[in-house]
This record gives sequence, C-alpha cells and structure tokens, in this order.
Amino acid sequence: MEVTYSKTLRANLLAGSVIFIAFALIVRLFYMQVFQHGSYLAMSEENRIRIVPETAVRGRVLDRNGLLLIDNRPSYVVSAVPSEVRSVDGTAAALSSLLDIPQDKIAKKIRDANARKLKYEPVRLQRDLPFELVCRMEESSDDYPGVILELSQSRNYPLLGSASHLLGYLSEVTEAELDKMRKRGYHSGSLVGRKGIEKSYDYFLRGTDGTKYLEVTAEGQILGPLSDRSPVKPSPGFDLRLSVDYGLQVLGESLFGDSVTGAAVAIEPSSGAVLALVSAPGYDANLFSGRLTSEDWRQLSTDTRYPLLNRCIQATYPPGSIYKLMIAGAGLESGVINTSSTFHSCTGGYRFGNRVFKCHKPSGHGVLAVQNAIAASCDVFFYQLGIKLGLKKWSEYSRACGFGSKTGIELDDEASGFVPDKEYYNKRFGEAQWTQSLVLNLAIGQGELLVTPVQMAVFFSALVNGGQLLKPHILHTMYTAEGPIKTETEVLGELPFSPLTLAVLKAAMIDVVNGGLGTAHRAKVKGTTVAGKTGTAQNPHGNDHAWFVGYAPADSPAIVIACVVENAGHGGSVAAPIVSKMIERYLKSEGILPPDSIPAVKDSLPNMKDSIPQEMIAGDGQIVDSTD
Repeated sequence: MEVTYSKTLRANLLAGSVIFIAFALIVRLFYMQVFQHGSYLAMSEENRIRIVPETAVRGRVLDRNGLLLIDNRPSYVVSAVPSEVRSVDGTAAALSSLLDIPQDKIAKKIRDANARKLKYEPVRLQRDLPFELVCRMEESSDDYPGVILELSQSRNYPLLGSASHLLGYLSEVTEAELDKMRKRGYHSGSLVGRKGIEKSYDYFLRGTDGTKYLEVTAEGQILGPLSDRSPVKPSPGFDLRLSVDYGLQVLGESLFGDSVTGAAVAIEPSSGAVLALVSAPGYDANLFSGRLTSEDWRQLSTDTRYPLLNRCIQATYPPGSIYKLMIAGAGLESGVINTSSTFHSCTGGYRFGNRVFKCHKPSGHGVLAVQNAIAASCDVFFYQLGIKLGLKKWSEYSRACGFGSKTGIELDDEASGFVPDKEYYNKRFGEAQWTQSLVLNLAIGQGELLVTPVQMAVFFSALVNGGQLLKPHILHTMYTAEGPIKTETEVLGELPFSPLTLAVLKAAMIDVVNGGLGTAHRAKVKGTTVAGKTGTAQNPHGNDHAWFVGYAPADSPAIVIACVVENAGHGGSVAAPIVSKMIERYLKSEGILPPDSIPAVKDSLPNMKDSIPQEMIAGDGQIVDSTD
C-alpha cells in the first residue's frame, strides 16, 4: 500500500529538522564560548606565542692572580619548535645532511618533546654552529618551518688542555635529568657542569635563565615581542676566583710533558688552599664546549693512559717510603720507640720467618735511630718498627692521620684510598690464617695500603703546620650580587702527634734533602731550604712509581707539593726534580725568592685584569682580596 504525504507535512518535517539543527548549533556554540572559552583561548595564545628561554651569562673563573681562566664566547644554536614543525620526518631529513646528524636522531628529539608535552618549547638540535652554516640557513629559513636559530654562548677554556681536570667542562642536560631538574630552572638544551669546578659550582656559575615571549604567525614567522607579557630578564652567574696559581699549574703540566703519567698537588699548608692540581695526561675541555665528534670521544675514551681520570683525587697508589713519616710518628707517639732507639743492624735485608725482606740499599745502612732512618729511608729499620707497633696501632694511627677517608675537596668522585686492618685480613684470608709478615710491607708503605696524591699533600701539610689536617679547597672568593664571599679555612682534625714528634719528623725531612744520608738531593732550590720525603712504590702492574713530597721554606713553609710519577722508578731522581722546579717558581712569584727568571705562563689566555670585578683591584692596579 503506497503511503503519501501531503505537501504541508513534508514542509513541517523539513522546518522541524532545520530548527533542530540550528538549535543544536546554538547550544554547541554556547557551550564552546562559555564553558570551553578558557581552553580555546589558551590554545589560541599558544599558537601565537613562542616562549623562548634566554640563557643567563655564565660566571667567569679567574686564578688567584686575576688571570681569566674560563669565560664565554658567542655561539649559534639551531633548535626546533615541535608545534611549528609541519613534517617531522621531512624536517629531520632536510636538517640531517646540513647538520651532519642522523635523521632518526633529529626526529626522535622532536617527537620526544611532543610526547612529553613540550611542543611549544624549543628543542636544541645542535650547538656551536659555524657562521657560514648560520648564513645558509637564514637565507633559506622558509625551507625549515619550525626551525629557529638563536645566539647563545659557549665556554672558552685554556688551550691545549691546561687545568682540564681542575676546571672541568659542560654538556647538555639529558632527558632523564631534565625531569628532575626542571624545577631548578633547567630546560631543554641547558648546559650542566660535568667535571671540576664547572660541576662543583654549577649552581652559582649558571645564574638564572630568563624568558622571552614572541608573537608569531600560524606559519611561525616572528612578528615581534609580545606586547601584553613582559619578558623575564636573566640574572648572570657569579664570578669565581680560585686559589690556584695558573702559572704554577702550567709549569707543573709542562714538567710532566706529553709522555709522562702522574699527578702533582700543591697546597698552601697554612690554609689548605690548593695552588696547583696537575693530572697527566689531560684533555682539551674546549672539545666539549662545541660539538664533540664521535672520533674525539673515541680517542678520549679508549686512550690507555686514561686522560679523563683525575689522578690527583681519583687514582690510588701504594705510597712507598713517603709513608714512613706516618709510622715513625706512630712509633714515637705510642712510646714504641724514642729518638735514640735502634734495632738490629741493617745489612741489606731482614729475615722474618723463612723469608728475607730486602732493603733498597743492598750493602745496608748499619745501625740507625729514627731521624737517620727516615733520611736514609732504611727499610730494615721500618720492618722492625712495624713488627713492634703491630697492625692494630698501625691502622688506628693511619686513620687518625686522615688516610682511608676522603679529604672533602670540592671536586667530584674523590677516592678514599684504603687502610687494611685485622678485620680485612680475617675476611680475606680467614681468622688466624695470616701472619705478622703482612705488617712488614705496610710499614714501608706497600701491601694493600692505597692513598691519593691529595691525601698525601694534606698529611704533609699537617706535619709542617703544627698538626692541623685542613680541608683542601680550590675556591678563593665567590663574587655574589650581595658582595664577595671568601672561603674560610676548615679544620678536619688534628694529627695524633705531639709537637716534639712533629719536630723530629720535620728535622728528618730536612735531612732527606740536605743531609749526607738523604735521598732527595735533587730537590734542592738555591736560596731556600727544601725538605720532604722520597718514595719508590712497587707496582704490581709495571715499573715502580716515583714519589716525592716536598715543602719550602723549611723554617716557614709556604707550599707543600705531593708528586707521583707512574712507572718511573726512584722518587729522588724523577719526582723530586719536578717538585723542586715547582717550588722555585712559586717562591719567586710570591717574592720569597728573588723573582729573576720566573718561567712564563703559556700565552694561551690573556691576563684579563680589565675584566676583574673592581673590588678585586687596588688603586695601584695590584690584585687584592677585598675581604682581607
């Protein structure tokens, strides 16, 4: 049966449909304009606003004499704003050959930012672009929608790797780090201190970043600053003045040369201020300030001499005979010996059980008391002292002298060294399964005992400053917005030695360099009295390590230097001359010795006295410390 509708009914149905659709549109528009106004307004604002982080100027680093060690230089950065990139794969492909970065790496960076809801924040793709490449990209900027070029900054470090372990370097914050550090003001592309002073004082050096708000078109073209939102100005980081004498640092590095491996730590014994921190070989920190190539990283990471290792604080060595000062002090202080005590004559060796422990002098030293035993470095004397002292007292005095513990120097990854004790040997060999012969090796600084060069510098500083173990520090003054803040001397503890014991040890160290029995005659410096102790430490992995720790002037020490040269033989012939030349240079520069023929500093950096904060400069142009 055919159903027919009248024209009136069809007209009414059509009118009803139109009215229903119009009503629905009105309701939807009302809902969007009233209830979703905020979200659409935010989207609109985001589309027209580009938020650009403005990196704060990083603080500069100067040495104790005002020489500029680290500053900043202009550097171009290429970034991508994910929300403005029309085709991630297309943009990545276009930039890949231009920037010499794998296409998938570029695409991943942009997609990761989108996934982490950072699509309006510029994602840094590459730092330190060559100016020629910047010009090419600017000329064809329309070919890279969403890609922006920014003028930023990179660090300038001393050339040829000078002071690299001391100063450190920067690298970009990783995505994993960014999730934790965003609240502290870090953003994509922020640079973070990775080693040395750059890491230790990163918070103070980096300052506070600002923010620029730019108005852009839908195509990403910049119209100018946003008129209704004021930019946040960045606050520059603080300048740092170090206690380090860069001239002394450079001299120390030159004395090690390109083929010698080792370390030298120079300290002002009265304050704990670090004057030089030489670790050889070093590396060029400037490699990290730009784009580190895979080839550069391969060479650094596979070098068998481990240039990235800071031997001053991270490498541990058996100390050899320089440790005889500790056991001599322990023997005197505990009453096991006195200044005139003697043992069986040294005939070139000492029999203990079925084994003969040799002395470094095959013909022997004869009968010696403690002062001459130190000067001659007689192993046989210290074998017998070690047996009388015993492992328990040896380990207790070792720890009381600061060994087996970190010194607390500002630098990261400091090693503790190792002081073995009864519990250690019981665990290693089994209870009552080891003999007292182990103490003989420990008594001459061998066996399982391990120390760092900075520990030895701190210990010898305490020997000559009256017994105070001072925390070594590299920072001299920090120049904050409120004024300069000077690092104060911090006492870690006291040596367990009386003034009388210290006097005996110091007299013995003078004899080491200047006496007839001494082993360090090559450490002498004309015009002053140098004192110290040599050491030749057996190395299970190769030739012996050469040690010398020296100080001067002997009657009023201004500098202590602990030096170790790996696989080099005798300390008196290898390490002592290095320390001697460094002491001479420092005493001349400080006016303690006549300043004739002071070795010149490398011309790798200018003396930027004009750049030093004015409070550091006196009226006569001399560098001063305003807080003194």
